Amino acid sequence: MNQTPDPQADSTTPLITVDVWTDVVCPWCYIGESRLHDAIEAEGLGGQVRLRAHSFELAPTSPLHSDKDNVAHMVEAQGMPEAEVREMEAKIQETVRETGREYVTERPVANTRALHRVMQALGEARGIDVATAFFMELQRGYFTGTANPFEVEAVVARAIEAGLDEQVARSAHAGQTHDEKVEAEVRDATSLGARGVPFFLFNDTYTAPGALPTEAFRQALRQIADEAQGERAQA
Repeated sequence: MNQTPDPQADSTTPLITVDVWTDVVCPWCYIGESRLHDAIEAEGLGGQVRLRAHSFELAPTSPLHSDKDNVAHMVEAQGMPEAEVREMEAKIQETVRETGREYVTERPVANTRALHRVMQALGEARGIDVATAFFMELQRGYFTGTANPFEVEAVVARAIEAGLDEQVARSAHAGQTHDEKVEAEVRDATSLGARGVPFFLFNDTYTAPGALPTEAFRQALRQIADEAQGERAQA
């Protein structure tokens, strides 16, 4: 996997690195990240796991701008009855609330490519940890109803706050730069066998598609942590 050098990388090496391919508007990505976080804390691995977000578009053919919400979009794009879509959203909301997080069932929806480009620009300028925090914050804000990732000025302001030059942020958002980096990360995921998101890669070795149950994440983290500690002891 091609990885941009991180100018802000910590000198200490985490016990576990988790690469996750994700999209802002993906509800199961939101659930998966929450379950992973809970598993990390439950296993006592706080501060020993580094999460790195990578680009993958859930719906790359979505319109750049749309006045439809997610319910209307699913009705039109998937041909599903509105009642069925609302029932599905209610079930997802119940699943999310089991993790202790909030989830609004009606949300704006549009193409997310611009957000991925800004994340890539941030990663290049400030490091992947900063870029990951930026992207995850947008995702959480989207699903809790506290942020609209399709408001250009709001996204640019968040990027500037994270340390990105304003013109760089605007150029990336407008599609003038960083498209190739988004494409490269999508290819990386595909080469690893990803067919959707979330898609996890642990310590460049083990892959896990989908939002695993918290217990499954715990078991995986436990095994990988034991292996990593054994390798360090032998080094």
